Amino acid sequence: MRLLDRLFGKGPSAEQQGLAHGIHNPIDTAVTGIQRDEAYADTARIPQLSDYVAQVIASMIRHSTDAPVIQLTPTAAAPSVFDTKIGGAFYVPEGMRPPRNKETGESLYLLAQLNFGQLPHLPDFPDHGLLQFFIAGDDPLYGMNLDDPQSQKTWRIRYLPTVPDVRTPLRTFHPAWKSDTDLPFPNERFTLQLAPTLATQAITTSDHRFDGELQRCIGSMNDRDRDFYRMHEAEISDTLADLLAWGGHQIGGYPLFTQEDPRTNDPIWRGADTMLLQIDSTDDVMFGDSGVANFFIRPDQLRHLDFSQVLYTWDCY
Repeated sequence: MRLLDRLFGKGPSAEQQGLAHGIHNPIDTAVTGIQRDEAYADTARIPQLSDYVAQVIASMIRHSTDAPVIQLTPTAAAPSVFDTKIGGAFYVPEGMRPPRNKETGESLYLLAQLNFGQLPHLPDFPDHGLLQFFIAGDDPLYGMNLDDPQSQKTWRIRYLPTVPDVRTPLRTFHPAWKSDTDLPFPNERFTLQLAPTLATQAITTSDHRFDGELQRCIGSMNDRDRDFYRMHEAEISDTLADLLAWGGHQIGGYPLFTQEDPRTNDPIWRGADTMLLQIDSTDDVMFGDSGVANFFIRPDQLRHLDFSQVLYTWDCY
């Protein structure tokens, strides 16, 4: 009997054969047939087998869903007005006004800015220009509209294709805080430079497409592993969530949600599968109770630099 047959039990799939290397089954490969069935039923082996099956599933999911992502890590450097950053003052081109909340007339505040000339390139994303994300400071939801997440009346995105020479006189703006200003920042002076790192990321367990990927992987497993998963789904799911855990500030890749993915059933979200930006809660940035903010766009709109139908959402615990 071949090693992989003994490792997985009878009839491993072609995908498992390609991904099994390095994942250790706690049941000795010499144990076969009825004895192997009995070993899978041994309650003392449940923790080890749960870890093993979770690792096999995680390996398959990474293989099929790994996508490029730019991680954005805070630095200690003071950002310039053109840097990739969170918060602070922002550049306003001549002939353009600073953005305002169209419902209240109050100024919007810079949540984050991406300078694509400073970033590794991702498919469909521009390779130059500034993308500015503005949110409301006079609204406990920071401008998010749960009924119309595409409406930019109370938040805004601006794409500026040209970054001017920093040696030329610049028109910048930093809205003043008022006594009732409510933002996910600790104070008016807060700003944070972000350093990019290009990486790969597998689909997160909170992404609305995860369950389909999970079921496909389970369907390709051998009978013993598949039956074990179904009997111990809760324990394996917890381990799988740890193995695929991902969070932080990022561009592209897969989102993190503390509640549920709003793209699951709402038609307005259909096709908005590219994540422009995720801002996670940290020691300094806090959306509600340790929440996460996300901006989504359809790939075709991104390729055409059309940011008029971006969807903005955030949720918290």
